[in-house]
Amino acid sequence: MYQIVNEIMVVNYVGHMKEQKTTMLINTIASLKDTVQNRRVKGVVFSLKSAIYDLKELAFFINRLKLVGSLSIPIAISDYSAKTFQALKALTKETAIKLFKTPQAAQLFFAPKTFKGDLSILVYDEEESSVDDICKILVSQGYRVHRARSKEEFEEGIDEGYDITITQCRLNLNSNKPAVAQLGLSRVLIQNLPLFMDTAVETLVSFTGMEAKKKAHEVRPFETKLGLDVITAMMKFKGDLSGRFVLIFPREVAILALEAMLGESVAMNDNAAIMDGVGELCNVITGSSKTKLSRKNIKVIFDLPKTFTAIGPLIANIGDDNGIWIDMQLDGNPFYMFITK
Repeated sequence: MYQIVNEIMVVNYVGHMKEQKTTMLINTIASLKDTVQNRRVKGVVFSLKSAIYDLKELAFFINRLKLVGSLSIPIAISDYSAKTFQALKALTKETAIKLFKTPQAAQLFFAPKTFKGDLSILVYDEEESSVDDICKILVSQGYRVHRARSKEEFEEGIDEGYDITITQCRLNLNSNKPAVAQLGLSRVLIQNLPLFMDTAVETLVSFTGMEAKKKAHEVRPFETKLGLDVITAMMKFKGDLSGRFVLIFPREVAILALEAMLGESVAMNDNAAIMDGVGELCNVITGSSKTKLSRKNIKVIFDLPKTFTAIGPLIANIGDDNGIWIDMQLDGNPFYMFITK
């Protein structure tokens, strides 16, 4: 009926969800308090992989599942279809019952110490607030979290070597504090992050003629392990959106971009020219973003860019709070963007 693996009790509901059968199963699990304590179980996951049910039977199951709260550990449901997920979202909305597509995803939240600490995780959901909740917890546990912007991007990312993928998940957190506060970024800004990314790609393609693309983005503090030789530009913005936009180029990549843009060579040690060029690229990207935002009735004012040739002075300006770190490429060469409060 159940098995305990990696500090998680997985209960497989097998067969038809008859009311009597559901009641007996849940009462049995609710009576296992001593087992849960002795085995140090961190959460209970009810798998629907082998269950047969209609909406009425599912609703009865959810209602009875509240009894398992007597175990004083988190409760979740897993192994459901996309159609069942829509029903479960509504049925569990006012409860603390979690929804995880797989027991492995539940383990990630209930028993994170059973995983290695440097996992790379890909997350997608149509509702930004749900992704915010997920990322807030995973980032606090030290994982590298990447947010897919669309279902298509998520499906493409599945083959890119992520350790775990998370979708169709609900944490149903009982908190009045919005998860986005962990980032210090407004929900409107987070919703418009694709605009900044797409504008950066369009600008670089237009100005340099080189291939530019976004590779991945994740919620975390600024990456300081980039090597010493980087050129960065930072711009504060305020208005309907507020924060800091940062553009980071390894020196060699900055020179490639500027030489393509100017049509002339740039000396490796010409800091003034390189800083001016990266600052101008930052200006153009944010200027184009401002125009696009204005079309959406979002008014933003950008300050003049500050440029740096070292990470230390930049960190002194932006702090060490979480933000959105974006991995970009220019003709296969890496550069980066960072948006924080």
